[in-house]
Amino acid sequence: MHIQFETSAEQLPQRCTQGIRFRYQGAPGLRSVALAGTFNCWVGDACQFEQVAPGLWEGTLPIAAGRHLYKFVVDDTHWIPDPANPWISEDGQNNSCLTVDEHGDVLMRQRGLDADAAGAMYRRHQALASPAWLHEAVIYQLSVPAFGGDFDGVRARLDYLEQLGVSVIWMMPIHPIGHRGRRGTLGDPYAVLDFDAIDPALGDEAALHALVDAIHARGMRMVFDWTLNRSSADHPWTAAHPDWYTRDADGQVYYAVPQREYFAGFDFNNRELRGNLLASMQRWVGRYGFDGLRFDDSDITPVDFLAEIRIALAALRPDIALISQSYDEFHHLHSCDLTYEGGTREMLRRVACGEADAHAFAQYWKESTYSFPRGALRMRWLEDKEQPRASKMLGAGAHRAAAALLLTMDGVPHILMGQEFDEPSWRDWTVLFDRYRLDWSAFNPDMHSHYRALLALRRAHPALRQGTTAFIGELPPGVIGMRRGDGDGAVTALANLSDQPVTLATSAGPILYADGWDQAHGKLAAHGCLIRAC
Repeated sequence: MHIQFETSAEQLPQRCTQGIRFRYQGAPGLRSVALAGTFNCWVGDACQFEQVAPGLWEGTLPIAAGRHLYKFVVDDTHWIPDPANPWISEDGQNNSCLTVDEHGDVLMRQRGLDADAAGAMYRRHQALASPAWLHEAVIYQLSVPAFGGDFDGVRARLDYLEQLGVSVIWMMPIHPIGHRGRRGTLGDPYAVLDFDAIDPALGDEAALHALVDAIHARGMRMVFDWTLNRSSADHPWTAAHPDWYTRDADGQVYYAVPQREYFAGFDFNNRELRGNLLASMQRWVGRYGFDGLRFDDSDITPVDFLAEIRIALAALRPDIALISQSYDEFHHLHSCDLTYEGGTREMLRRVACGEADAHAFAQYWKESTYSFPRGALRMRWLEDKEQPRASKMLGAGAHRAAAALLLTMDGVPHILMGQEFDEPSWRDWTVLFDRYRLDWSAFNPDMHSHYRALLALRRAHPALRQGTTAFIGELPPGVIGMRRGDGDGAVTALANLSDQPVTLATSAGPILYADGWDQAHGKLAAHGCLIRAC
């Protein structure tokens, strides 16, 4: 997230000869302090600190270039963000952030970044060129069994998705699921038992071909979800190639991330493992014509392997898109086209609750934009597979206003299946561990119409997809306003996240879409939106 407070530079992570030094100032009497993060697979006891003065603990760890998330583990029990670090992650998990640059120096996001005072990554680096179709995209993430039952069921609902206005379908994993340590009746769909097979409950190769062909026939794209850094604990490779996996102190194959015993973690130092994974990805892309891959937990995967994947897949399909489940600036340099951007959701929540204002929202946008490489595409979302529904977090009314902003902002918007009709039964991806279907009987036609209208507007106005962004000041509390684009095609979007009606100065531009707007009195209803041509 944006920088929340000023701090002493001496307490922040610092480069030293052995790597990156971390400090923790705690109360006297602590027994232990350790460091866990994306750089050590969140193992709570892997990096133990030394007490160097009463209450002051220090630890040093070599850390590769890239964005890293971390927490301190105090007395083996309490996982807390770094109290001295004001930079909190965008992932909704309350993690502390730092970025290590290509020279080994620590880059901390600074307060007040903008076009005239950009961060180091923005000044130094241009993001790799992404395919044109991704710049225009609206992504819809679905689970095949939850959305349609099987491949044929999803194909039967493609008219619905086309009419909704999405352009890219992201299909969650369709591989067979492991049995060892399985939770629920079906298990975690990201616990892959065979990377080259299809779960027979979803259909066969012919049915998958028919689905992809039908998607392409509508001018839409398909992105395939790939579990990148692990397999199921009972994958045949764990017995045939144990050297392909991380192993514990007893030499047993394991996955370092806590509470994921049903996974086995890959050791990417093994070149043979990398070659086999690359070959499998190439077979899927070559055989089915997928337009992109989305990588699960790529923030704990070596960046050089991501670059290898890009080279291998681009040789098959030059316009392929790779989506990284990370917030890492370095993923934009050599490997991935799109990284996650979850801070928008949190900032909208804060504005809706009165914890932040439109100025803070604009400040966050500038700090996140101008700390990434120039031209970096970010995937903005109100719902993610690891989070509850937007209406549960914001309330259904504020969800409507937030959707108006999401679909008029820069970047690539993402919609989680059912979000567009306020589907109530989704909790997070663990619902997929058992037999689960979206509750279509709870369909909210008003919310669906709202999303459909906003998506049609985004499709009709290039400024909403690729135009410049300028925030509007001097608005009533709870209202966020943006001008997208320049010249005759510019569009202004205003959304009221508060639960009170507000009075707005009228504009001469024609209204493109309005929800809760009283033109005669210049009033915007609670949770209303107004989108006009400039």
